[in-house]
Amino acid sequence: MTRRNWMGPFVAFLALNAPNSVSAGMPWYTAADLTRSITQTVAEPTRLRLEAISFFLLALALCTVVVRWLWNSLRREFAWLPRLSYGKSLGVVVLWGLLFVIVLTMISGARELMTPGAWERAGSTYRLADDSATIEDQITTRHEAIGRLAEELIDHARANRKIFPTLETVQEIDASLLKVPGTSGERYVYLGGRWIDWEEDQSESRILAYEPGAFGPERLVVMTDGGIRWMPIGEIERALDQEKP
Repeated sequence: MTRRNWMGPFVAFLALNAPNSVSAGMPWYTAADLTRSITQTVAEPTRLRLEAISFFLLALALCTVVVRWLWNSLRREFAWLPRLSYGKSLGVVVLWGLLFVIVLTMISGARELMTPGAWERAGSTYRLADDSATIEDQITTRHEAIGRLAEELIDHARANRKIFPTLETVQEIDASLLKVPGTSGERYVYLGGRWIDWEEDQSESRILAYEPGAFGPERLVVMTDGGIRWMPIGEIERALDQEKP
């Protein structure tokens, strides 16, 4: 059989037994294949952490590029400035980031220290108080404490011709009622020498006592009609200024 005669049947045999599709060349992984492989082999919490870390690394790299570009642009106006390389720019960005972290930590710590009742005395030092109480419980405690003070002041005024105790005679009532709840030891701001006016128009009621500055911009206030209200500190100050001659 000549070469031409046996090549025909050989080609026909390959055509009949060949697979439907054939991959040519060397295998190659695309970005989609790599992402799919990582997703299938890495646990979900780990994958989320890797995504967060990669995002911040990208942000750090971009910030470094921007800082380097801004700095070197200034050299056109100020020739005495040294040229900033990418490595030095990265060091500047990281250093400023650490400084911002320190400042924000100090602000957070100062806010924690100024929170009423956040710390309690333990011998000669202080420690964090139990924070199991919810905000609703704290508000309830504040309202009940100032309510007891209001009742005591009303009872004293009824026994003294409807006149509340003065700043000198307020010591006649229970001293514990004048202290705000918690371990800070602060006292309510009391305005003495006023009288009961619940028989008059309630809009004319004046401020009798209110919570001190540690309780933030919204304070609980005892009025001369015996009521208890929430008032912003700005409104309290305006009301007291209007009473001045």
